[in-house]
Amino acid sequence: MPGRRAPTAVVLTALLSALVAGAAMTGSALLRDRPSARTPATETPPNSAASIGVSGCHRAPCQVLATATVGGTVIDLVADAGAASGRLRIGGPSASLVIETTITELGATLTHDSLQCHPASISACLIRGDTDEGATGQVVVGRSGKWSPLARAFYSRAGHLALVDIVNDQAPEVLAVQPDCPADTDCAKRPVYAQVFELSGEEVGCSRTYSRIDQLPGYPEVDFTAAQLRPCS
Repeated sequence: MPGRRAPTAVVLTALLSALVAGAAMTGSALLRDRPSARTPATETPPNSAASIGVSGCHRAPCQVLATATVGGTVIDLVADAGAASGRLRIGGPSASLVIETTITELGATLTHDSLQCHPASISACLIRGDTDEGATGQVVVGRSGKWSPLARAFYSRAGHLALVDIVNDQAPEVLAVQPDCPADTDCAKRPVYAQVFELSGEEVGCSRTYSRIDQLPGYPEVDFTAAQLRPCS
């Protein structure tokens, strides 16, 4: 296992504290060779859901792009016209909690494939969108009916972000596929590798490189075991 990974108990305690307090954690997930131009601010834009309501839109017409169910709770990803902004509606149409998306402020476009949720002791939903430089994602975590967004962004320069269960530690991890080449270069035909993070942003490890993205284990549902990861260099 990679030596830089934080102890599981510490990670879970930090996430639970964020949920109970209702406050988002700050910082950004550090990805190897991440383009500096895409570095997000340490704090996400303020949540403006209170001004638009549960089903309201900044720009009509409003549409539900995707729906997931976690522990009996219906979660909708709602977008404005053009999917240039959106929100996560926790509890379906009658929801009392609406979480504004932040990846759209970083240039991501929402689609029908932008929502992935993973039920666990600490559940998580990943909102992901395409950008000019790959894909960007934000995570919302939940436990015992309490949901809170984490104020950090995840990036994949190869355009693949997903929640996976690799470590088996009561919470999923974030898997980001990266091209094995320097930032700000044409990496279209370069080998790729998977980079795995705890929800807190702590790096778990990286896979070996593969010649093409479709060679990653399980592609397009990419997954690894903990034994297949090594420290990221």
